Amino acid sequence: MKITLNDEPATKPHRHMSAPVPVRNPVPLALFWLSKTDPRLVSVCSPWAMATQAAFGLFVAFTGFLAFGAAYYTLSTLDVSSSLVPWIAGGWACFIIACDREIAGSLDRTTAIVRPFLALFLGTLTAIPLELRIFETRVDQELQRQYRQDNKQPLEGLDASRAQLDQRRTEMQATMADLRKQDAEWGRVMDQELAGRIAPGRTGLRGAGPVFDNAQTQQTSVRQRTLEVRRDLDELDRSIPEQDRRSEERFKREEIARTSDFVSRFEALDKVIHSSDPLYRLSWLITLALILIEMTPALLKILTPHVDYHHLVSAEIRENCTRLDELSDRNHRLAMENPEIPRLSVVEKFIIAKYTPISNTTSFGKRYETKL
Repeated sequence: MKITLNDEPATKPHRHMSAPVPVRNPVPLALFWLSKTDPRLVSVCSPWAMATQAAFGLFVAFTGFLAFGAAYYTLSTLDVSSSLVPWIAGGWACFIIACDREIAGSLDRTTAIVRPFLALFLGTLTAIPLELRIFETRVDQELQRQYRQDNKQPLEGLDASRAQLDQRRTEMQATMADLRKQDAEWGRVMDQELAGRIAPGRTGLRGAGPVFDNAQTQQTSVRQRTLEVRRDLDELDRSIPEQDRRSEERFKREEIARTSDFVSRFEALDKVIHSSDPLYRLSWLITLALILIEMTPALLKILTPHVDYHHLVSAEIRENCTRLDELSDRNHRLAMENPEIPRLSVVEKFIIAKYTPISNTTSFGKRYETKL
């Protein structure tokens, strides 16, 4: 295909003009949308400009994902319905994406000046849920320590009640062991008497005698006492669950309930951080890193020079403004001359002028002739 001007020789050097290939890949299109980039205009720009606009969209997506994660974790620790948590977190992420999208797609760098101040607060807020997750074990330990401190007296009463039951059971078991020992001892005395063994203070007679009878009486008394202690011990074992239940009910009436909501965990986090210098420094590093991440789209917008895409957008805006101003002036004059005659509005004329198909012309009005 040869393209020549109708008023120039056909032998003049020329170059082939091909239409730009539109972007159809969904991933770049999504990144361009996040950076508020017009795919129609960026497709005719340099590859460097396309990569820059896609990078802006990637950073906007990352800050939105970070905002969603922070909001989701924070809401999950609050008294919020689990069905509402994803929707609220998604709404917060959409707000952050909308802010960064406007900054990334703005043609004026002064728009990005607001973002560092917003990033200071957003980075600090985002750092709190992340720190709660990182220091989760230490926070749980602090909450447990605080719970025991708040319920010191009720816990001591509960422990004392249980200790008293354990002590009674231990004493009964010791009494049982002593009675069994006495039973065995009196049985041994009876065996010695029956065997006719002579011991100091005994009659020396073979068989049953006063000593044997006394030992038998003592053994019977010991066994009776053993049965009583065994009965008391069994009764105590049966009553222990009931007494434990009563102690638990009394403790619950006096107990200061354990809390694990966001406010309590944040308070515990503050105590954990300030109790250790390394953790305090780590907390600051996390906060500063998140603030820097939140500021990334704004910093890139300020530091990255304008590319050809921005010039194309500015040119199209100026062209549209010029068309609208001229159409408005003409419609104003026509309305002044003949106000009763119906005419197309400025918007309708603008749509016709901008989107009506036209033949190929140069920017100077010269027509092209195409030869195959």
